[in-house]
Amino acid sequence: MTTRMPFAPTPLLVAALSLAGAAGWAQAADAPAALASPPATPSKVEQVTVYPGLAVVERTARVAAGARELVLDCLSTEVDLATLQLDADASLRLGPVSASQRPRSEVPACQTGANDARIRQLQERLAALDAEAGGHDLVLGYLRAMAPSGPAQGEGAAPAAPAAPAAPRTPVAAPASGAGLQATLGVIQRSGQTALNEQARIGRERDALQRELQLLLAERERLGQTAGEVRQLRISVMSAQADGTVRLRYQVPGPTWAPSYRAALDSATSTVDVERLAEVSQRSGEDWRGVALRLSTGSPRAASTGPQPRPWTVMPRPPVQPMARASVAMAAAPAASFKGQAAEVMLADAAPLEFAVQAVEGEFATEFEVPGRIDVGSGAQRVSFSLGRAKLPAKLMVQTTPQADASAWVVAELARPEGVWPEGRMLLLRGNQVVGQSVWRNGSDATETLVLPFGRDELVRVRVVNPGNAQTASAGFIGNRSERRIARSYEVENRHRTPILLRVLEASPVSTDEKITVQRSFTPSATDVADGENLPGVVAWARELAAGDKARFSAEYVISAPKDLAVIDRR
Repeated sequence: MTTRMPFAPTPLLVAALSLAGAAGWAQAADAPAALASPPATPSKVEQVTVYPGLAVVERTARVAAGARELVLDCLSTEVDLATLQLDADASLRLGPVSASQRPRSEVPACQTGANDARIRQLQERLAALDAEAGGHDLVLGYLRAMAPSGPAQGEGAAPAAPAAPAAPRTPVAAPASGAGLQATLGVIQRSGQTALNEQARIGRERDALQRELQLLLAERERLGQTAGEVRQLRISVMSAQADGTVRLRYQVPGPTWAPSYRAALDSATSTVDVERLAEVSQRSGEDWRGVALRLSTGSPRAASTGPQPRPWTVMPRPPVQPMARASVAMAAAPAASFKGQAAEVMLADAAPLEFAVQAVEGEFATEFEVPGRIDVGSGAQRVSFSLGRAKLPAKLMVQTTPQADASAWVVAELARPEGVWPEGRMLLLRGNQVVGQSVWRNGSDATETLVLPFGRDELVRVRVVNPGNAQTASAGFIGNRSERRIARSYEVENRHRTPILLRVLEASPVSTDEKITVQRSFTPSATDVADGENLPGVVAWARELAAGDKARFSAEYVISAPKDLAVIDRR
């Protein structure tokens, strides 16, 4: 049995420790004061303006009266120092600015993220559990020391079986007359059981907390919140007569935003609820917590001026050098080829200039302010915000193109809303059911009417009666022309319990040569689709179809051309 002697320091050891401590304090006192670095000043990102591919960050920090330097940690290494702007209160006068980079792991203040609060709670709870487990270990050790010893080995008693590490030593049975010993043994047993149960509970809780902690640490590592480097700014303070605020403004490349829309059709009220959204993502290395967020359609890095006119000179063509007759025929083909290449080069040079003018002219930035304070962490996730919504009256109709597909689709026509609506993807819903996606287009060729599709209408039946079999015949004087006759017919049935507004589209042939003529006949009468939809030759039948009613639509075309002219169809 090992006996542990209590630790008692000797006078010589006490004296040595005292001398070592005194020497350490003297060495620290003799260290130059210049080596002491002022602590970093807490700063806060107040406002962020996000452009496509770029963000302008506005950060503030407080400076105490009499300070000589302002140290800011945890800035992104992507900060464009050329765009750094400083502004301070009247009580402060700032001097030069220096920048350096440090590993993020060496700056605990920069290891922040959305889960850091929970990580600290878990770490503190694990430390408390370790302390509690240590206390129970002390109790169990004391109980083992109090337990009576068994008979000594070698005196006829069998060697005792090794006890479990956490179980108290089993006392030897005492004489029946020892009532006090029995009470003591009962107290030891109950105390040991309580301590062992508590240790088991602590072990289970520790395992659960460790699993949660490992997941959070892995997530923080994946987002790069502990890896990489951070930038530190040191700003000299020439004068600080009173407490004041320093405001920094700089650009960080990488953050971006994209507009998106959600359009929900309410067929009962014939309205479309359009919600304007914005998706923001950033991996700048700086977490934006509680910031005022603005989204801009402009671009600070776009061209600030248009192209200048290029000189235009007119001069006589240089004389062609005479060539031998034998080489004229051989040079003819290369000369024509070179002429074509020169034309291509000139067009290639001119096209970018024309495109640049069109891209720069008429560009005006529009900013959207997101209400409230927003959190956008640095990572791969996207954060979506609502920029407003509008309930727009719509004209509902069922549209079909039997020539291409014998099915019917629900569409809604509505007036284009006022304001700035940048182009972006759009999620389409009919009620609460998602029916697909489309694109909100707002370019220069956009019409005043917006047509949104809302999926297939299963209660409208479309049938192709005649697919359009062609019949060829001769016509004209002595049969010098060839005619081709094409007939098509369709039938549409409304199986709804209410009337519908039906629109049937048909693509009719269009001649691109004056020698080819096309005669068209529609039953009932059809109208050409508006030119704004850029669909030449497309006609539409429009009518209201009652519940349970059927309608038939027919088209007949006669294409005439000279017999010696080959005619092809391009669809």
